[in-house]
Amino acid sequence: MATGIPNVEAMTLTESRDVSARLAALLAERIEDVIDLWEELGEAGPTFGSPVAGRAEERRERYLRPLARVLVGALSGSADHAAIYLDERRRYASAELDASGCAAEFGRRLPGELGRLAGLVADRLPVDLALEPLEQLHRGLTEHRDPSARVLFIGDCLFVETRALLVAREPATPVDVRHIFFSTRQQLAEVNSAIVNEVVAYRPDVVGLSLFTFEGVPPFTAAWRAAAAPWGAPGATRSVAGLVELVRETIENIRSVSDATIVVHAPGGVPVGRWRRRLGALPEHSWGQRRLLRALRAGVRDVVAHTTNTILLDEGPVVAAAGGARRIGGPLFDPADVPAGYFHTTRLGARIAEEYAGVLDDHRLLARAKVLLVDLDNTLWAGVMGEGAVVHDRELQRLLLRLKQAGVLLVALSKNDPQTIRWDELELAPEDFVLHQINWVPKPDNVSQAVAALDLAASAFVLLDDNPVERALVTEQVPGVRAMDPAAPVTRRALERWFELPSTTQTAEARRRTEMYREAAERRSALSQTHDYATMMRSLRLRYDVRPAGPQDRDRVLELVQRTNQFNTTTQRRSAAEVDDLLADERYGVHVATLGDRFGDLGVVALAVFARERRELDAVIMSCRAMGFGLEIALVSRVLAAEGPGPVTATFVPTERNAPAADLFARAGFREVGAHRWELSVDADRPVVPEWFGRPSGVGGR
Repeated sequence: MATGIPNVEAMTLTESRDVSARLAALLAERIEDVIDLWEELGEAGPTFGSPVAGRAEERRERYLRPLARVLVGALSGSADHAAIYLDERRRYASAELDASGCAAEFGRRLPGELGRLAGLVADRLPVDLALEPLEQLHRGLTEHRDPSARVLFIGDCLFVETRALLVAREPATPVDVRHIFFSTRQQLAEVNSAIVNEVVAYRPDVVGLSLFTFEGVPPFTAAWRAAAAPWGAPGATRSVAGLVELVRETIENIRSVSDATIVVHAPGGVPVGRWRRRLGALPEHSWGQRRLLRALRAGVRDVVAHTTNTILLDEGPVVAAAGGARRIGGPLFDPADVPAGYFHTTRLGARIAEEYAGVLDDHRLLARAKVLLVDLDNTLWAGVMGEGAVVHDRELQRLLLRLKQAGVLLVALSKNDPQTIRWDELELAPEDFVLHQINWVPKPDNVSQAVAALDLAASAFVLLDDNPVERALVTEQVPGVRAMDPAAPVTRRALERWFELPSTTQTAEARRRTEMYREAAERRSALSQTHDYATMMRSLRLRYDVRPAGPQDRDRVLELVQRTNQFNTTTQRRSAAEVDDLLADERYGVHVATLGDRFGDLGVVALAVFARERRELDAVIMSCRAMGFGLEIALVSRVLAAEGPGPVTATFVPTERNAPAADLFARAGFREVGAHRWELSVDADRPVVPEWFGRPSGVGGR
């Protein structure tokens, strides 16, 4: 072994980090070699040979090169780079595998790849040393443990970004995350049915609901665009009631089958429009958009305030604290470090992951807790009451009283003479405590007695005590009991959140609050029909057109083919030359769809490629800004009519990102005839254009 290089078995933590940093520097010099190796590995490499990674040059530049750069960043010690790297590796392996199957597959594939990566730098770093940091990094892919919490995200692409950083935050407390795109169905009833089915099957501990962060819900998209213009602002603001009702109804459907805590997002105005993002002298949002945001935030806050077991995640303060929407809506990585790829992660996604990490910490601590063991001196007040005057923490005392009223059992736990406690000074009365363990007995013994007296599992108890020694003794001697420091800011946050966790929802008061809210919602529904989903869609006065792609559409077709990930039935990437050949080849029909509404035109937002000789829908691709209007069904309907009678086949290639397109062919009347293969027979009913579109008409150019 070269002089100065430690033996791998004897390396200290510092030496291990030094070796990892050295490996990162060497691989950074040999990025092309890394990419060549991955290409050579094919099915044994990062893409598992999947065609959705694109072809040749496209795959190298838009996926493998950014992936190599995040690998270098991960080995350099960046936790964010490591999180995105591991998430991207999982993305290509997990379409048909559960978590344990995915880990097993990586366990079979990775050793060969990592050995060859280490071999790339063998002239400068011994292979056994290079393997150590590589194996350490990839251990997150090969090890599977049962999750400490299950999280179901419902909403827009914010959660695609949040997932990776949340999953990577604490390997010791693994989190399992699933995501439903809210805007993937035409009818609200179908969306809610899918949500209810997923909640019942998955049984999440926490549900995240974000409908208005990245313009994922069509009525919000339309309102946001309208609010950008002064003449559209009043109409956009009037749509707030309907948008808030979408949130309210979604929460009610989740609550009908689960007591999981629901984190509800109020929007922060990300992303900023293209021109406002570039022109720093302009305000981040128009006057109308600011007005819309204020009204929508107020409506969401009202829903959360009147709904049990919900937590408000107001993105406004998060955005402001990070320096504004322009900054937090920008990429997490410097493009000079990690070039643009198919995956994107904003700074907002990283911050929102931190918010959810705090929610999960509180959930693990208190979601199943029933008893709070409360120290007295220097916890409920500053000072020792037996020695004289004290300064009461009345805010904390009132908070504990509210918890008691919500069903939490309080136990007074103090090394003290019970005669010295001056109850008349407190906000709490002696009878507010179910037990008084006020004596000179060691606290672990007192806690064990309380566990036996209340006939509850030790895991139902949480200790609130200022003394770190007492906290350690209790948690070590009575396994299952958890402890909190009353002086820590996160403790007050957790206690406040306890009201929205399942352990405080099954009280008479909570049940009555839920009943009152549902009655109020029913009255609102009976008084107004303006929030019916189809009615809302008709109110947009949607118009569309489907036509053969012409030379003027070439650049837009290329952009949709190369950049669209979510609504893309195959995510097959075609180069500029391949798109040119496709448009010129009479064996293919390339059809484009335009979309507009009463606020303006979106231009070309979707395309379908029809292979005429084999009568196959080769691809259906739609911009995310057009999702949820039902345009995809109108597009398929018009293409089938244009291409004439006869059977039609189609393929859907599932990826981590294209779930919004997963049920397209089923909704269009196709039947599944094999693994991801679909068929529409000659005598099957053809898809019908959604009734809210009316007659097709042109809506402008690109």
